[in-house]
Amino acid sequence: MQTYGTYPDISIGINLSRKEKQLKLVERYNLESIKNKTTELVFEKIQELTEERDNFCKCEECISDLAAFILNHVTPLYYTSLLGSLHLDKVQEKKIQVEIDLAINAGLKRIKQHPHHD
Repeated sequence: MQTYGTYPDISIGINLSRKEKQLKLVERYNLESIKNKTTELVFEKIQELTEERDNFCKCEECISDLAAFILNHVTPLYYTSLLGSLHLDKVQEKKIQVEIDLAINAGLKRIKQHPHHD
């Protein structure tokens, strides 16, 4: 499947003219306002880790691998910037923080065992 930016090649065809039907979703709508609160929280946590801990590789490749690993193991929380950032209730915030902490530990272990460099 071809992608444009970070979005898949998707066409919309409901009540549209023939020309509009041929436009891709990302060509018709500005989807850049969609954000993921979990990504923000994960990046903040990784920033803290890089400042507080010295027991893992902090090269760009390992940090990128760690971020991707964590984000693949934590519940996403999408919002649009038009509505503003999500305000998590205490239970939801704790749940996400626990997921992040567990994913960090698993991600650090996995990356240490199988780094993408020598």
